[in-house]
Amino acid sequence: MSDDRRVIVIGSGPAGAMAAHELIRKGIPVTMLESSLNFENGLLVRMMGRNLYRRVPTLETGKRHTSSGDPNTDWYCSLLPGGLSNQWTGAVPRFAPEDFTEGERLHEKYCWPVTYAEMSPYYELCEKLLDITADSTDHPNMPAGYAAHQHKLPKDWQHVAKYAALRGQTLTTLPLADGPPWMFVRRGTAFNSYTNIVSKLLKSPHFEIKFGAHALQLEWSGEKKRADAVVYHDRSNGKEHRLPAAAIVIACGALNSTKLLFNSACSDFPEGMGNTAGLLGKYLHDHPREWWVFDVERPISLLAPSAYLTRIPHAESEPLIGSSWTLGVVSIKDKVMSRFAFKGKSISVQVFGTMIPTENQLVKLADEKKDEFGQPLLDICIRYTEQEVNNMIQSRERLISIMNEAGYKSTIREVAPQLRPGSSVHYGGSARMHSSPKYGVVDSWNRLYDVQNVLVCDSSCFTTAGEKNPVLTSMAIAARAAERLSEDLKKR
Repeated sequence: MSDDRRVIVIGSGPAGAMAAHELIRKGIPVTMLESSLNFENGLLVRMMGRNLYRRVPTLETGKRHTSSGDPNTDWYCSLLPGGLSNQWTGAVPRFAPEDFTEGERLHEKYCWPVTYAEMSPYYELCEKLLDITADSTDHPNMPAGYAAHQHKLPKDWQHVAKYAALRGQTLTTLPLADGPPWMFVRRGTAFNSYTNIVSKLLKSPHFEIKFGAHALQLEWSGEKKRADAVVYHDRSNGKEHRLPAAAIVIACGALNSTKLLFNSACSDFPEGMGNTAGLLGKYLHDHPREWWVFDVERPISLLAPSAYLTRIPHAESEPLIGSSWTLGVVSIKDKVMSRFAFKGKSISVQVFGTMIPTENQLVKLADEKKDEFGQPLLDICIRYTEQEVNNMIQSRERLISIMNEAGYKSTIREVAPQLRPGSSVHYGGSARMHSSPKYGVVDSWNRLYDVQNVLVCDSSCFTTAGEKNPVLTSMAIAARAAERLSEDLKKR
């Protein structure tokens, strides 16, 4: 492809896939760089609308970072086509309108530069590619989205939902990209961004993907005042190559995108490309995560697919402090039994909490340790505060009180300590969006303030975390940014 509008998209995960999808749809040529050489098969057996067996590729952990914050900090990576969508549970809730604005109660730096109204059409665009099962009813803190398959809560859980509603919360079906009711596929997830989106782009003469192409740095042209190429390592032969581009979309996944910008330091940007204000790497955030089981005295319907309890209303909680609850079955046997309306007395719960991003929660280049390419590892400096830990404890108590009020007396089993940064695999914020370069690395169209042809389009750009799974929002952000980029490239 010799078209001078060529865009390089770095990463084939959900955000990179969505950016490439929109650019190709708009007639812009794309070269995608994927660090891994091969797709590793998993296995998914789905019957009667239930995932009965999943074998996912192994996550890589503990090799690509140091931890100067909590020593138990983890960072899970998946250097495979499709990135972390190879292990993803498929949760796709939309952010609520307040999620984009409520941080302003604390400080203007926590207000997103985009609104829910602006994001809504891009949410739907992504949802139509995800084959989602959900209850398409609009609820507070759970906006309705497009769902290919409808599912309502069982009647006894609808009774519980009434008591949740008295507290301003919604209990509904968790939107899941679970695919059709019957599947037998050689991958670990129903939706994988490589198999479901990227592989289909190969039919276009304007798209190509380079496997084993690990991006090392972006090349800055001081004369042109733009990034004009990507230098990458070819894993197949160990050589370095330079690939020119009109624009570059970075979607390497949370933290990897930030690391690439750090590694792209040059004379004009000695602290990392676009890092003029010293914000790159700062305002890191994560989801504190717990998983536990509670028992009820009288049987209640087994939940498959899972149910989702939304956060406490924003107005009733401290700014940027909230949590969500995902309720499901404990065993595969329970999943099968749920199809035939059986009841049980044990419910599993996964809780995602929030944290307030600050300048002290950050990633930076490690002083001494290097990666396989001789570049510095990332040092992750993050700790949960007492406020964030207490929020998780209160989340346990709140759910149990709702169950008790609904007439299902409940008891939590012992909760093992689990609050380890990185365990939710939901890092974000280290190359954050903001309407002002005083508080953001990228602008409202995901472009580096000082390098306008470089876009960061994964969860690294998130201004705040919310309590919801980030994948759908990162895909919608990438689609929105790619659409604007295509318009600008056509206008030159």
